[in-house]
Amino acid sequence: MINLNLSDETLRNLTNSDMNILNYIYQHIDEVITMDVKTLASSIPCSPSSVIRLCKKIGFSGFPELKFFLKQEKTTSVNNKTGNGEILSFDEIIRNLKKDIKGSLSLVSSEELVRTSEILHSNIPVFVFMPGGITDNIANYFVQVLMRRGRQYVYPLHSTKMAKHKISSLSSDSILVLISASGKWAKTIELAKLAHMHGMKIISFTPYTESEIAKYSDYNLRFFTEERMRDGAEFTSRVAIFYIIDALAQYLDTFKKGDDQHE
Repeated sequence: MINLNLSDETLRNLTNSDMNILNYIYQHIDEVITMDVKTLASSIPCSPSSVIRLCKKIGFSGFPELKFFLKQEKTTSVNNKTGNGEILSFDEIIRNLKKDIKGSLSLVSSEELVRTSEILHSNIPVFVFMPGGITDNIANYFVQVLMRRGRQYVYPLHSTKMAKHKISSLSSDSILVLISASGKWAKTIELAKLAHMHGMKIISFTPYTESEIAKYSDYNLRFFTEERMRDGAEFTSRVAIFYIIDALAQYLDTFKKGDDQHE
């Protein structure tokens, strides 16, 4: 059965009407992924606006994104958590990579990329949290993308302790960048809460699933990937995050080109 991985807090905030819609979706996934919102609403029955409200409550931008999630979960052919040593063919690996990139394309809007590029193009100090592990490489790549484009006032934060100290002492006129492959790491969530409390602008890169980090973010760029575990180790692909950073870099180049033309 497909699991939406809803938190206890999210479930507590759902009304009886919300639960009725959610139960219908769980019980009729094959039909739901082929429906539009009006057809689903009439099948339950409820109003289309009730379906859309539920989608937003459980972390999706609307019904199309929920459908996309259900389709991807249903068509996933590899069980990434069994640790059974299954070997993927080259074609399957390529298909998975294409799926991650195609899925991310449908999640990230040009409007959000423009908004994020605009604030990164400003002179507001940018602090990038380096969470360790594989994601550290992505955070470092993001720092390099900014610095190679002449962006000043970019500072990596190499530990949670350093990040907490900096956030507590900074003015609200600062940007914190958080990158999370799972959207669930407690230390990153803690920093998001702290930065939000201090009024900092937060730019986050998080998965398409419900994420507490995204809730605290002013600019959230979501990507599609499937969490992969084997023998207790996490090896989720980060390719889609690099893709979004590169797309963001191209928008930054456009802004810089505009500046050069005005000089």
